[in-house]
Amino acid sequence: MPIPKRQWYPGAIYHVISRGIRRSPIFLCPGDFIKFNRVLDNTLQYTPYHLHAYCLMTNHYHLLVGTKSDPLHKIMHSINGSYATWFNKKYKLSGHVFENRYSSHPVPSDYGLMAVSAYIHNNPLAANMIDDPIYYPWSSLQYYVNPELTAGSPHFSQSISERKTFNLSLNIKESVPVNSLVDTYPNPSEWSSFIVPNPPSGSPPPKAFTRERIRQLFPVPLHIYYKKYVEREWKLHCIQKSMKTKS
Repeated sequence: MPIPKRQWYPGAIYHVISRGIRRSPIFLCPGDFIKFNRVLDNTLQYTPYHLHAYCLMTNHYHLLVGTKSDPLHKIMHSINGSYATWFNKKYKLSGHVFENRYSSHPVPSDYGLMAVSAYIHNNPLAANMIDDPIYYPWSSLQYYVNPELTAGSPHFSQSISERKTFNLSLNIKESVPVNSLVDTYPNPSEWSSFIVPNPPSGSPPPKAFTRERIRQLFPVPLHIYYKKYVEREWKLHCIQKSMKTKS
């Protein structure tokens, strides 16, 4: 049966999720996260798009993508294809890096845009990576809640005493060869502790990232009201999860 064609129109916004094949890691070190951001920048040169929110986990990523003149599949082909080629070359691998097809869900309304952006930013909290998603270094939340951060400024940083240990879904022992890790696709529950440090000082977000659509919904001041909104969405998620468990 042929795969149904994805619907698209200029200006559409999508929540995009792409996972490593067999849920294996697609980011093995901080340099991989940085390279992925550069791929997002390179894609912007050939297929313009807006990036309203993002969160790079360890075996998958979330993007809130707004289209311009090119359909989503062209944007994603450039992103995943470029990164997969680089990843296989770096780690001397072959074959698929991502699952066969990324998932994309159209965002139908402004409320949907708000809710999806909060969901994306709460991912590290849901995965028990960190106590406060503001401190996760590989998402766009820090640029929403800290007005001093701009596209050219350093990432939001913490003092040594405030740093969080990220209990990431990717837990790799330093003694395990990367090739062995990726080729054998181990069970995630068997991965050991892995700590991801903050990005290098001055490492900017992807050039396609823009806060303007969210800013329209949280006009004054964005960094206060958006932070409270993300926190409320997380509390609501926890309540709903608790109700499902009891039922």
